[in-house]
Amino acid sequence: MFLAWYDPEKKKPARQKLAEAIERHVEKYGVPPTVCLTSATDAAELDGDRLSPDILVRAEPFLPRWTFYVGVNDAPAPALVAA
Repeated sequence: MFLAWYDPEKKKPARQKLAEAIERHVEKYGVPPTVCLTSATDAAELDGDRLSPDILVRAEPFLPRWTFYVGVNDAPAPALVAA
């Protein structure tokens, strides 16, 4: 399950936006996310920021800037693996 987070505030660093998305995910689902999908620009900023939250960040070309999808990667269903 992923939570979508959009924050266009230009003065706020990506790490703060990601931290807020993580906090909301925990509030809503009760578990911390393990992965963040975001734009290549935001992923590069997070990669270069040593203060960023410790979470796997993946750049996705279809995501616009300042958009973060945080969640838990679900394992594929056994029927789908066999197919």
